[in-house]
Amino acid sequence: MLIADYPPFRRNAFVPTSLLQTIAPLFIGGARSDYSAVKRTVDLFDGDRLVIHDDQPKKWITGDRIAILLHGLVGCHASPCVVRLSDKLRRHGIRTIRVDLRGHGDSTLISRSHIHGGCSPDLESIVEFVHKLSPVSKISLVGFSIGGNIVMRTLGKWADDFPRHVDSAVAVSPPVDLLHTSWNLRQYGNRVYEAYFMSRLRQMLTYRRRKVIGLVDNGINPIPDRLLAFDDQFTAPVWGYDSANDYYANASSIHLLKEVRVPTIILSSMDDPVVPFEMYERAHLSNYIDVVSTRQGGHLGFLSRGIRDPDRFWMDWRISQWISALDHV
Repeated sequence: MLIADYPPFRRNAFVPTSLLQTIAPLFIGGARSDYSAVKRTVDLFDGDRLVIHDDQPKKWITGDRIAILLHGLVGCHASPCVVRLSDKLRRHGIRTIRVDLRGHGDSTLISRSHIHGGCSPDLESIVEFVHKLSPVSKISLVGFSIGGNIVMRTLGKWADDFPRHVDSAVAVSPPVDLLHTSWNLRQYGNRVYEAYFMSRLRQMLTYRRRKVIGLVDNGINPIPDRLLAFDDQFTAPVWGYDSANDYYANASSIHLLKEVRVPTIILSSMDDPVVPFEMYERAHLSNYIDVVSTRQGGHLGFLSRGIRDPDRFWMDWRISQWISALDHV
């Protein structure tokens, strides 16, 4: 991938802290097109299902590039960063597949199970499904936060046996070490993020318990309001793990990063308050992984001055330009 000439990130003066960088992009909208995707249902390896949103540019033809986008822990296909990137990629003529992971977005009522921070078989099912839509197209994978860990774990498990139609990947602030990330969210000052995640997770589980017939559920009540307890008492047992630590150890991608053979960029900020940057520094990375770091930017923020880009969403432009350049090298 072409990373040597990417413009440096210079934070917007009105969002100077990592907290503001993290939350401001959720409320500051960029230029977005109207929803025009085709919804498709993907059957997963264990009989469950999820929904993907297929956005095809007007001039796209069979064989042109496709990008699969995975959202974060409490996001969906409509998450601002996913929508903005999808729009920019389509302007470059790239077909985008926005995934609603289990229990999220339009998968809320059709998935019986729940999001799993390292469920690489789900992504494998999606890649296989998308490949059948256009067998001669190259595919780029893009994951945000927990979606990035799923991407990295999938690439690591594939190792040398990766499907040759997948030729590139970008992971933005991926929590490759879930145990360390969970610890970080329990530290003073970061609990505001944990509180947000848990508020959304509790709301979603309560709603799905009322609406989804055959929901995979262990019936825990009350639902824990701390992430470690939630993963220990709910996520781990419903997925067959002994404990949160067992789940974190098996779902993390950090021990598989040395096996990655697909050219990949990890994009992260050194002041990310959710996913500590130091986990990338101590990870053993394969030569196919490039880490692009910025001093500031928060978690999935990167709200810039917008001097050299058409708008202030620096992250979106870097990813869209990297991916679109792949077919013009």
